[in-house]
Amino acid sequence: MVTTTGTRDILANTFERTGTGSLLSATVGRWNGLVVFNYHRIGNALESSFDRALFSASQDEFEQQVRFLKRNFDIVGVEDLPRVLHDASSQAVMITFDDGYLDNYEVAFPVLKEYKATALFFIASGFLDDHPIAWWDEVAWMVRMCKLPNLQWKEYFEEPFPLKSEPAIAEAIRQLLLKLKSIPESEAAGFLTQLGAITGTGRCPEDVLDTIWMSWDMVREMRRSGMDIGGHTVTHPVLANCPTEQQRHEIQQSKLRIEQELAEPISAFSYPVGQPDSFTEETKQILAEAGYEWGFSFYGGYCPTSGFDPYDLKRMPVEKRVHRNLFRSIAKLPQLFAKK
Repeated sequence: MVTTTGTRDILANTFERTGTGSLLSATVGRWNGLVVFNYHRIGNALESSFDRALFSASQDEFEQQVRFLKRNFDIVGVEDLPRVLHDASSQAVMITFDDGYLDNYEVAFPVLKEYKATALFFIASGFLDDHPIAWWDEVAWMVRMCKLPNLQWKEYFEEPFPLKSEPAIAEAIRQLLLKLKSIPESEAAGFLTQLGAITGTGRCPEDVLDTIWMSWDMVREMRRSGMDIGGHTVTHPVLANCPTEQQRHEIQQSKLRIEQELAEPISAFSYPVGQPDSFTEETKQILAEAGYEWGFSFYGGYCPTSGFDPYDLKRMPVEKRVHRNLFRSIAKLPQLFAKK
């Protein structure tokens, strides 16, 4: 597997531009199994005052990616997983989305329908019920609205964050989110309140929010059109940072709520944040107890047809840095390129 971003980009560009795919495939061997691509938002990141890193692709880029996958691979849904993961000859791909953003319905869904491609949408049920601002979006909003030249928070960071350019702002947001993801869930609200005081913005007011989440009617429409729906907790905490009963509540109640709205059972779940330290063996056991058959992570890799863990099905994040050649290389040769 290619281990550095620079090397991977160079190899992917060479692979696509020179057409050496057959030779490379012969060298590393044929892959079998499932490659899962995961998206969050589709659209123009520069128009958002929230977390721009969540924008996986523009509408045009997403359309190009779906067209490529449709022409070259078997795009599968949840009901196909037993077949795909136990068939030694399979080469399948899956498209997934996390959270439940409105642009999934308004921008991505029409593209999927046009190409008759299915996708699996993991929904945080509380986002659709209560329409809150997600904690990552609130961090981004506070930093972007901050009027200070530097952001200093000595309790957590030795050096101040300069806020004088877009790259500097993006890095400050990234570091703050990494810190927030690492603390116990019980301390998250206090972290956000304190950040609001440090930036001088306070917490994000409700009137700042556009309509950013889908409605249940939209989810039902997508399901009727052949899309799959999965669970993603109620409020999107990092489950490994939660006590057992809170994990159980987040996992079970989101499943019950989605099933209530769809009037049918769901069998797939994706872990919020999805890194190796974002969920535990206990989390996977709670998933099984709740009746989930599949759990999806988010730290790179692909799912071979042997030795896979049904509660740790690996997904490749689609981010702005995943350019055309790299996306295609991940699909064609995941054993080399499927690394976050």
